[in-house]
Amino acid sequence: MGQDAQQRVGQSLTALLGNIQPSSESANYESWQENLLLGRLRLSLWLTLTYILTVAAGYGHMAVFLPSEFAEFPAAHRALIFPVFVFMGLSLCLLLALHSTKFGQQYPNLIFLGFSWSVTLVPQIIGTLYGSVYIDILSLCVILLVQAALIPVRWWLHVVSQVGALGYYIGVNLALGSTTVGGEPIYHASIFLYLFWFCFICDLAVFLYERLQRNEFESRRQLQAFLHTITHDLRTPVMGASMLLKNLLNQAGEEIPVNRLILERMWQGSDRQLNLLSSLVEAHDTEMRCLVLHCRPLHLEPFVQSVLVNLEPLLNKNQVTLKNLISPDLPPVSADSDQLWRLFTNLITNAVKHNPPGIELVLKADVEAGMLRCTIQDSGLGIQSEQCPFVFELYARRGRSRYVPGLGLGLYVCRQIITAHGGKIGVNSSLGQGSAFWFTLPISKRANPIGCSNSSN
Repeated sequence: MGQDAQQRVGQSLTALLGNIQPSSESANYESWQENLLLGRLRLSLWLTLTYILTVAAGYGHMAVFLPSEFAEFPAAHRALIFPVFVFMGLSLCLLLALHSTKFGQQYPNLIFLGFSWSVTLVPQIIGTLYGSVYIDILSLCVILLVQAALIPVRWWLHVVSQVGALGYYIGVNLALGSTTVGGEPIYHASIFLYLFWFCFICDLAVFLYERLQRNEFESRRQLQAFLHTITHDLRTPVMGASMLLKNLLNQAGEEIPVNRLILERMWQGSDRQLNLLSSLVEAHDTEMRCLVLHCRPLHLEPFVQSVLVNLEPLLNKNQVTLKNLISPDLPPVSADSDQLWRLFTNLITNAVKHNPPGIELVLKADVEAGMLRCTIQDSGLGIQSEQCPFVFELYARRGRSRYVPGLGLGLYVCRQIITAHGGKIGVNSSLGQGSAFWFTLPISKRANPIGCSNSSN
């Protein structure tokens, strides 16, 4: 079979097997799973080949030196023993050779099934060709145990291998009318019950091990995301303070007079860093799904203006044309000022970061359906329309089994903040047409809204 034909067969079978796979995992977990499967397959193949050779040697010793004991086996069984072991050994050797090829590295699932069926299915096929029924319960249990112990991943592959072997034993023999061997029935309820529980326990062990590993990888991902969030949120105030200090150092003279406004901005930036650290730790403790908000009535126009003043060095550096169209006559919103500061900072810095210098940034807000709808619109490069539903994900999905970083971790944080406030967030964009990020906030109905505190975090 040519290389192209092998690839077509492998792709077809892999696609068929992919339909029964569980939901996609993270990229790191999938990579670990793939590497473990490939590494353990080689070990399992060598171990099983050694087992086959030793058992075959035992039968050979019995046939030569203990012929009376060997004669106690049924004649049909004796005739099949050595052909079965020869074909099992050849199948395992072929799989070992394939394992090291590009085909084997690309389709490890097929190598796994070939490995399993070399011991559980090949003997049955040979028995059928010889006009008899052959199944070695001991070898079947050994191979299932080897699979579960050494390759505890992709439990569905284990199920497929078991169903294939037992399905052939039941279905093909019934179809051929082979129900007895030497006058003895080949179907025993006790044996099937034993095999069912043996297979079930092996599959359950693999499933539980996979779930444990999946949870560990998810915990690592959350920790990594938390560290990235800290870096992302602290970069803006630190960068603002750094720019202010750099501008001061560019002035001539040993003594540099410092404007009070500059000192206030630097103090605000430092205070903002402390508040961000506190809120990030709080957000991580609640796994970013249940932020503890300290809401109070907040007028949006002066609040946004203070955010823009803090971001002024960044906006000037990137030559951003800013239009703040938020009216001072809007009703106050019920919001956590620190979390709302993070929200506006992340959305604005995201627009600046992912676009070339010289963009136009427009901020506006309107009352809509009892909520205050805010929009931050830029004239930048835009986003592909099919990506818009995923830009707020921590890891945006691509294909069946891959997760890749989204357009910015800040957008993920923004969604968590808006969700905690009871609002919605989204983006309208297309390539070359800029992006319009929008979100809604509840309008404050009382001086001190129910369930919120007057103090900010």
